Amino acid sequence: MVITRTPLRVSFFGGGTDLAEFYTEHGGAVLSTTIDKYIYIIVKERFDDLIVLNYSEREKVERVEDIRHNIFREALRLAGVRRGVEITSIGDIPSSGSGLGSSSSFTVGLLNALFAYTGETRSPRDLAEAACAIEIGILKEPIGKQDQYAASFGGLRRYRFARDGKVEAEPIVVGYDAFLTLQRACLLYYTNVTRKASSVLSDQRSRIPSTTDSLLRLAGLAEGMDAAFEAGDIQTIGQRLHENWEEKKKLSVKVSNGEIDAIYERGLAAGAIGGKLLGAGGGGFFLFLCPPERQGALRSAMCGLRELPISFTRHGSKVIMDFEEHIYPLD
Repeated sequence: MVITRTPLRVSFFGGGTDLAEFYTEHGGAVLSTTIDKYIYIIVKERFDDLIVLNYSEREKVERVEDIRHNIFREALRLAGVRRGVEITSIGDIPSSGSGLGSSSSFTVGLLNALFAYTGETRSPRDLAEAACAIEIGILKEPIGKQDQYAASFGGLRRYRFARDGKVEAEPIVVGYDAFLTLQRACLLYYTNVTRKASSVLSDQRSRIPSTTDSLLRLAGLAEGMDAAFEAGDIQTIGQRLHENWEEKKKLSVKVSNGEIDAIYERGLAAGAIGGKLLGAGGGGFFLFLCPPERQGALRSAMCGLRELPISFTRHGSKVIMDFEEHIYPLD
């Protein structure tokens, strides 16, 4: 039996610049952190030759080719697992439309588990590139690369996307006090609105020729925040989050709507410095940066929306159990 634990992520700056249609022309940059909300994948050998998958549905098939779930099917193919296995996926939060990168965390965690099951050890970069190969290359999802790399590497990092497709994963070194200050200032609220990220991202991709200036500003925000993070300067970070959100809304009419705008305005009026909708947009979780002394007012203003307490994590996808029982004959 193999079990992996793969974190979800909160993206602060630069989202949208990890789309190939942009970074192959201009380069891109995203600054994000992983959080203590996870996707767990359990892989266990079966006595028979069936493939059994347990997620929001249950599949039992004889051949990999018969699997309905696209990512399960392609990950099993890539890892070379063809029969006699049962796989279960468990998430800390609902996987659909959260804005926390859950789909790519699932792909990375599944690949990590399957490779471990076959006796292979893959590096974070290998896992990220394999996940991108499945989601972007094979399945043609209209998504970027940031989520696969965040799930694989973990921690507070800036990801640079070069024109040739190479990705640099650079840690942002933050002292303990600054780390705690930033973590305590981050509050997440579920908007009660769900959406399919691919719909929003498809629209963003089609508009890239006319939104290049906004995307360049978003990449610039991801590149220019080291000093503020190192100092735990939540005032500056919050103000830049506000700028990021204003630019992000220019990428597509699907990023926000009247309901989401009203949530943000209530948050600012209650004392938040800034914030942004996480993920592609259109729904999911809203991030606010708010000083501790104003958080009571913010919570009152967000009455009716569920808060998601989070802590930052330093690790990406990990194998947390790899157990093979060997039974030896008695003398």
